[in-house]
Amino acid sequence: MLSISRTRWGIQIQQIYFPKEPDFHVRPSTDLVGITQSIVPIEGLKPIETLQQDLSKREEALFGEISKSARQQIKQAGKTSGLFTFINVNPSDEDITVFQEFYNKAADRKHTDRCTDFHVEKLKLLRDQKALVMTKIEGEGEGALCYRVYAADGERAMPFYSASHFRLTGDSQFRRLVGKAHRLLKWENILWFKNNGYLIYDSGGLTPDPNVRNFKLEFGGTIKTEYSGYLPYSTAGKLVLKVRNLKSHW
Repeated sequence: MLSISRTRWGIQIQQIYFPKEPDFHVRPSTDLVGITQSIVPIEGLKPIETLQQDLSKREEALFGEISKSARQQIKQAGKTSGLFTFINVNPSDEDITVFQEFYNKAADRKHTDRCTDFHVEKLKLLRDQKALVMTKIEGEGEGALCYRVYAADGERAMPFYSASHFRLTGDSQFRRLVGKAHRLLKWENILWFKNNGYLIYDSGGLTPDPNVRNFKLEFGGTIKTEYSGYLPYSTAGKLVLKVRNLKSHW
């Protein structure tokens, strides 16, 4: 389990990741507690679907769960010269800022939520707890092709952010390269977490977006129900939830 605290609009927010019990510690003066993927149901949280790989399985078994097409792309990317994987367990502030800029270019093209300075603060707080893992593949002469950024508590790894510049060009050859590289990066991340003693690789939730959902399902695993949302711990917290209308920028 991980826990961080920060303030927005004068509201004290505590964010807890992967709680296994409903009686977690809430810090004094907290207005809102955000829960990300509680294993147990808690009143006020909503069920979500997520996809998990069991990292206690042998490497061959994990690879065998991946779709045939994705396995082929991983193998092809692994044989491609000029692709370099980086796994950063202690990213600097500059590393995080460079990622933010990369992510927001992709987010703007997809018309999806950007990585704001508030989100960057979250990444830095996790980094300071040794609970942030930032990974990327670079192409020779191309810079970063794709990123995957994880919350990781020593047992479970879950990507907060996954981004590539797949949509930033009409060059079909480059787009194919990025697609293969992204699958290779995810597979190499799975192996890295397995080899570092992690037990669960979590997809971070199965979204309705068919492209994102299908990409996650390509890697096999087990669909599970967990519980996420916000719980008020003060009058101010209750008011914030009342006006939030389900659309969160946190």
